[in-house]
Amino acid sequence: MAFDERRTHWDLKYEQGLPSLEKPDPFYLSAFDQFVAKLFPNGGPALDLAGGIGRHALWLAKRNWQVTVVDVSEVAIRKLDQKARQLNLTLDLFALDAKEYCFKPAVFDLIVMFYHFDRDICPKILSTLKPGGFLICKSSLSWDSYEGAAPVSIRPLERSEILSVLPGLQVIHHQERPVRDRGVVEYVGRKPSGIS
Repeated sequence: MAFDERRTHWDLKYEQGLPSLEKPDPFYLSAFDQFVAKLFPNGGPALDLAGGIGRHALWLAKRNWQVTVVDVSEVAIRKLDQKARQLNLTLDLFALDAKEYCFKPAVFDLIVMFYHFDRDICPKILSTLKPGGFLICKSSLSWDSYEGAAPVSIRPLERSEILSVLPGLQVIHHQERPVRDRGVVEYVGRKPSGIS
């Protein structure tokens, strides 16, 4: 799917409303509480890639994190901006394809990626994560053979593939399981201190 088609697809979905994407994912809440909260009690810079209408970004911003959100949907970014203003929260918002975002080295203490895993930008994600920083990720997984027409870079992950496409991160949590007609992978990785 071309960029314009992806943007139109997601703009329409967010215009219609996606109630399931309004509350933080239970895995996200559990992973944050278990692994991140104690080490970053005062927050820090965070990146929410494909952050949609901000279910994780708003939750982080309420806890003093300085959050950058990148999403392909202009509608989602507009809605997120309105919600952040209502809550008197400040977010850095970018209506961009994640590939177009300018990843600077060692900027973020936390990166959140939910249901958007682009293999092509993994090296950039790893470089923009600070030493000691965390990646919390949940993504679709091909549980059986994959039949779809998605480009290789964004088709569902294969089983255990996440471990090979994120080299250099210490695996803190990794679970893969079937969900309906596909699978899901839940992953928390940490960049070792001393590695930039």
